[in-house]
Amino acid sequence: MMRVCGWIVAATLCGTPALASLALVAKARAVPKPQATAPIDFPTGVLPLLTKAGCNSGTCHGAAIGQGGFRLSLLGYDPESDHAAISRELGGRRLQLNAPTESLLLRKASGITPHGGGSRIAAASAAHGKIQAWISAGAPYGTVSRSLSALEITPRELLLPALGRRQNLKVVARFSDGSREDVTPLALFSSDDDAVASVDPTGVVTVRGRGLTPVMVRYLGEVAAVRAGAPFADQPLKASLPAASGPVDAAVFPELARLRLPLSPLSEDDEFLRRVYLDLLGVLPTPEEVRAFLADTDQAKRTALIDRLLTRPEFTDYWTLHWAELLRIDSKRLGPGAAQAYHSWLRSQVARNTPLHEMARSLLTASGDAAVVGPVNFYRSASDPRDLSEVASRTLLGVRVECARCHNHPFDRWTQNDYYGFAALFARVRFEGTRLVDAAQGELEHPKSGLTVAPKPLGVSVTTATTLQDRRAVLAGWLLADGNRLLARNLANRIWKKLMGRGLVEPVDDLRASNPPSNPALLHALTEELAAGGYDLRKLVRTIVSSRTYQSTSRSVPGNKPDDRFSSHSLVRPLPAQVLADAISQATGVPDQYAGQAPGTRAVQLLDGRVPSETLDALGRCLREGPCDPAGLQGGLPAALHLINGEGINAKLSSGVAERLTREGLSDRAMVEELFLRTLSRFPDERERSECEKLLASSPARRERIQDLFWALLNSREFAFNH
Repeated sequence: MMRVCGWIVAATLCGTPALASLALVAKARAVPKPQATAPIDFPTGVLPLLTKAGCNSGTCHGAAIGQGGFRLSLLGYDPESDHAAISRELGGRRLQLNAPTESLLLRKASGITPHGGGSRIAAASAAHGKIQAWISAGAPYGTVSRSLSALEITPRELLLPALGRRQNLKVVARFSDGSREDVTPLALFSSDDDAVASVDPTGVVTVRGRGLTPVMVRYLGEVAAVRAGAPFADQPLKASLPAASGPVDAAVFPELARLRLPLSPLSEDDEFLRRVYLDLLGVLPTPEEVRAFLADTDQAKRTALIDRLLTRPEFTDYWTLHWAELLRIDSKRLGPGAAQAYHSWLRSQVARNTPLHEMARSLLTASGDAAVVGPVNFYRSASDPRDLSEVASRTLLGVRVECARCHNHPFDRWTQNDYYGFAALFARVRFEGTRLVDAAQGELEHPKSGLTVAPKPLGVSVTTATTLQDRRAVLAGWLLADGNRLLARNLANRIWKKLMGRGLVEPVDDLRASNPPSNPALLHALTEELAAGGYDLRKLVRTIVSSRTYQSTSRSVPGNKPDDRFSSHSLVRPLPAQVLADAISQATGVPDQYAGQAPGTRAVQLLDGRVPSETLDALGRCLREGPCDPAGLQGGLPAALHLINGEGINAKLSSGVAERLTREGLSDRAMVEELFLRTLSRFPDERERSECEKLLASSPARRERIQDLFWALLNSREFAFNH
């Protein structure tokens, strides 16, 4: 055998063709043929490695000015410029094509050459080897024929049975060419609340507390989220939940059972009465209304009450205030005449129960004189089309797109191209004096390319708006098209917060995949209920307040006290400044007087926050210079001092109801009941009755004791909050 092999080698060296062929065949049989490797492209092969290593994060080279003279796009949103920065900047000094391991890109990333960011990619790692192979191949950008379509996370939710449990997430990327890849090692992970669930860089989730929190997953500009956590108890609920009576309960009760959260009992009639009056009308029930409702024995009296309240003019006043704060109707910014036109239009829409999507259409497509056509003022919040697009997206979509003005959104799916395409829809909006028109010309340039941007709604690849003068009609048509639920989802979330104290998504103007709702099934049900019901505000309000969920007591039971988002009990909420001011006036029988307003005008009926009022200023009303926080009482120490010893409170206590009741000569018991009914909308319990009667009988100065008791009730937490 050795002779044969030697003869073959010799023949090959001598150039004998036949023998040379034989030698090659023998060699091919002896050594397996290496498999061809797919070429490594920069956008999907190299850039994810740099992103995972943190090289293009905001604290490293992804900062606005980069680091150490080297700048990359934040989280790789601009692959072309990143490739140029790495391969061509400074004469290409960052790469050594003939000696890849000596490339500055690898030497610094691996820590061989001193690097402010430290070692990011170990020299023996697969990532290091892949980047080295890419450099060896000439560092090509590559012909990218595919794009990322979606991320698939497994499991979709992690509700682990006990604290300390761990589980891996698996991330699969689905591409436009139909291919799928496990990209778990390259994905970025972060938890909203490490106290509930933490996640390490490899995607291992550790449950550390009760409840659920979003865990965000990011890869190649796409984001997704899973909810992770543990039930609120180690054992399933012992008591069964009541039967669901509508879409709200049907979505809430299964979630409570899964999270092992017991449901608080049904609210007492007086608790429900006060709550529904404040939520629907922004007023307290009168003592007569409280007595009548408590004496009513009809099993359907709550439903009948809700139906009556929805038709009262106070509903129009209160919900006009809600939408006016959302739309930021402000006479300082708009001018008194325009603000009044805007407010009057809005009130007429609420009074007529105009479908909410038609109100949105009117806002988007309005034209004419701002002092006459109210919705024209929607466009007076800004003059730049980019600013207008941000206002429109927050208000109507509940989406924050402003991060995509400079780069792709780091926590959402919107790209910089999406942002400028959306903003271009407003590029032809013009004001000629106070008159809004659509100009025949007007374009928006992309800051990166300098080219004119084709206008298009968010998430739409192409649009016909480029040939239309009124691009806003295209936007309205897209927003209100069948199947588009962005508006309905936004409004359903806002209405839920108005009635329940917390949005299913918080903040309410930050709806995105990486900020999932606390109860996805419930938000979906409310969204579909609103859309299928013709965007009827009153119908959705009725659905929510008729539910057993809404009518639960605010008193917690063992096992559900920590819950602040899953609706196992009602949340205790501070009254908004205007409602609290009106409640004080209503309880004392002394209305506030507002400059330039008709006598009897209530705070919730005022045009905006510019009407002079020390009381409303002290209680922390929203001036609408920015988004209004509907959380309620924001006055802090000024509010507390005003309620304790403000001139307005003292004047009201020395006149009005207090004076009238003193003159009427009511018994101590009747006096105590009347004051409780006027302030807390309920009768006192026996302990409260006894203590208060002792107070009234403790001094011959009965007038002062009545005022003292009245003052104590007005300053109680129960009065200032909706339970």
